[in-house]
Amino acid sequence: MTALLDKLKGTLSSALEMVLWLVSLMTLLQVLFGDSFVMFFGIDILGNIGSLVTQFGNEGLVGIIAAGVVAYLIVRK
Repeated sequence: MTALLDKLKGTLSSALEMVLWLVSLMTLLQVLFGDSFVMFFGIDILGNIGSLVTQFGNEGLVGIIAAGVVAYLIVRK
């Protein structure tokens, strides 16, 4: 049973890493190409990230703690 959970954890970790690389690449492309990127792909990455940061900020101390937990979960190995 633990082998199955370890395999699942590895798979989910790999998937999260790929998603983070994709978000990073799309953020870079939006910075480089601006509104052309938004019109072509139909997604505003920088606007979504800004909205997420605003939501964390509006929650005060709970938002800061939640942002810290999310950052820890993404960065840990």
